[in-house]
Amino acid sequence: MGAFSRTKSAVGARSVKSTISALALVGVGALILSGCASTPSDSGSSDTDLSLKLGTILPQTGSLAVLGPPEFAGVDLAIQDINAAKAGINVTVKHTDSGDTKTNIATQSATTLLADGVSAIIGAASSSVSLTFIDQVTKAGVVQISPANTSPTFTDYADDGYFFRTAPSDVLQGRVLGQKVLKDGALNVAILYQNDSYGQGLNDNVKDAITAGGGEVSKDVAFDPAATSFASEVTEVLSGKPDALIVISFDQLKAIAPELKKNDFDFSKFYGTDGNYGVITADYTDVDIAGAQFTNPGVNASDDFQTKLQALVKEQGNKPLDVFSYAPESYDATTLLALAALAGGKTDGATIKANLKDVSEGGTKCESFAACAKLLTDDPKADIDYEGLSGPITFDDNGDPSQAYISIYKYIAGNKTEFDSSEFGDLTK
Repeated sequence: MGAFSRTKSAVGARSVKSTISALALVGVGALILSGCASTPSDSGSSDTDLSLKLGTILPQTGSLAVLGPPEFAGVDLAIQDINAAKAGINVTVKHTDSGDTKTNIATQSATTLLADGVSAIIGAASSSVSLTFIDQVTKAGVVQISPANTSPTFTDYADDGYFFRTAPSDVLQGRVLGQKVLKDGALNVAILYQNDSYGQGLNDNVKDAITAGGGEVSKDVAFDPAATSFASEVTEVLSGKPDALIVISFDQLKAIAPELKKNDFDFSKFYGTDGNYGVITADYTDVDIAGAQFTNPGVNASDDFQTKLQALVKEQGNKPLDVFSYAPESYDATTLLALAALAGGKTDGATIKANLKDVSEGGTKCESFAACAKLLTDDPKADIDYEGLSGPITFDDNGDPSQAYISIYKYIAGNKTEFDSSEFGDLTK
């Protein structure tokens, strides 16, 4: 498999991913309306501590709102851990909504956060949404780090080095998904994808993997992300009688699945991506998609991390999380920002930008903010390598993680999901 090696659950202890449920949307409201995540009042911070002000632009509303609760929780848990370490830096955050590309909520949020003087912004979840405000942020000399942007567009984007992400480019997810389809014996593959930066990037890389492996993409059908009816697209994509169907979408899957059912589609031939994994839950009774498989960056959730997240949201007065997608990437993004500021001795955007890559690679490996910060406080010139919950991270010169895991999840009867396996990918090879 080249750069990929198959594992089952050995990596689970250092990662987070779990069954997604739309019920988690209920819990995000109070979190976001609170504006700023509180930090412990007895953190022990002194007047000489660095003060790092962060902002988030993550989905409370829109087609990716299912991802909001775990991302906000991941950020807040990281801040709790950073401040509890009493390592000479105190972090605060202001949470804002990203909406989706049908609104301009994200640009309004960016304007608000920049006016508030944040040094870094975590978000957005959607690649297309990030593209609506990335120029605004980077021109202000503020770091933007996304826990979930996967479009290959960002790799070569003219961001003056201010854009980073803790989720891997879809070059990686596309390879894993295409190879998975071929491993399952499908050679005639059809693809239905949303026509935006997310869908286009994944579609290109999935097709490359399938054709490189000896398969054929017989139908490649795009749809408008704002569409609500998919009868004609489903008819077209199934007309080639494919061995497998890949659907690259967000919550449009809830409207696509009934059309597939009308065509007597066998969902054991269905493959989805991170954007639509978990959109269908046990509460969704229109169609049972048992047998469907989905890829998602990261590896299966550790019980310890899930427990900490659940305790945090309970303390905040929010509903329990059923969604854990991109929680580890959000946690790692926040931790890395604080480590970069600590390593540079300042909290401005330029200092954070200059140190983010260094704290993610080479040097002495450390797996928590407290451990990494101790190395830096013991020796301000220490070279550290933060190994996160989401994987090794290791930013390249473009701000992309060069190594990462992609997990595979499978639906069983009753629209419940179970973890299948994880694939490790190295984009340097």
